[in-house]
Amino acid sequence: MGVYKSFAVTVTGGSHTKQGKGCQDSSFKSDGSEIAIAVVADGHGEDNCFRSDRGAKLAVACAVKGIREFTRIHKSKFSGKEKPFSQNDFHKAIRDLVKHIIALWQENIGKDIAAYPFLPAELEKADEKHRKRFAAGNKQSKAYGATLIAATITGHYWFAIHIGDGRLNVLQSDGGFEQPVPWDEKCYLNVTTSICDDDAFERARCYFSFHATNPPPAAIFLCTDGIDDNYPIDGNEKHLFKLFRTIALTFAEDGFDSTCKQIEDLADSFATKGKGDDTSIAGFIDMEVLKQTVPVWKKQISEEEIFSGSSIS
Repeated sequence: MGVYKSFAVTVTGGSHTKQGKGCQDSSFKSDGSEIAIAVVADGHGEDNCFRSDRGAKLAVACAVKGIREFTRIHKSKFSGKEKPFSQNDFHKAIRDLVKHIIALWQENIGKDIAAYPFLPAELEKADEKHRKRFAAGNKQSKAYGATLIAATITGHYWFAIHIGDGRLNVLQSDGGFEQPVPWDEKCYLNVTTSICDDDAFERARCYFSFHATNPPPAAIFLCTDGIDDNYPIDGNEKHLFKLFRTIALTFAEDGFDSTCKQIEDLADSFATKGKGDDTSIAGFIDMEVLKQTVPVWKKQISEEEIFSGSSIS
């Protein structure tokens, strides 16, 4: 694969700071010569999910563990020593990975509750229905509810897993923009599906692509709703394209380290001056491909400016 460099930033939302909730987002990044990983998770802000900060951290940790196991186990499928994956076989393998990640999460939630039983002060935050349910030991994982987005790229393929809201955005080497993971129609405004749901596996969406079939992306960006909720629902994808294209151009022109610092400042701005929600952004980029794609993006921007300037206000 190309040389992908990864990044991850999480900032506590201003509204959470004022309410004394702390940060309920979590993120992770890792890169190397054979694999790059980026993950974000967003714990639910509702009172019944009073341990969602821990739930988000565990969702990220379980996703990373599952992905690393997956890539290691299936490495031989791309070495020429075994029959390669078909499209259907690879899709099934990823769906099995999703089931494994959710099971790992549930297992770790159980261990966390066993080690740290719910405190009366925590239960007081929940409504009466959930207090009774939790006290009876039923559906206690609800207290840890979180969304999850994870993406991975290797020398032969890349794939993504998405549970709940937030966005996964792809900048292609030809300058195009995609959100290839299907959207969950149950996610609307403040309502989202969750890794804690009984039907989390059924609601999870996946995407994968073989490099032999499609050129690998120039960049992949994952963000919690602390980013995309700052833009209007109508035209949300267009706004995100412009945002991540700008970030990609900055990577190409200012360098990796400088841009990572600017992303931290950007996330802080969204978290404190925008909607005020916890904000996470993570991803991985191929610096060389980004530099090659710069002329295409600058041409797009020039044409957009010409079109905007000639429009009738």
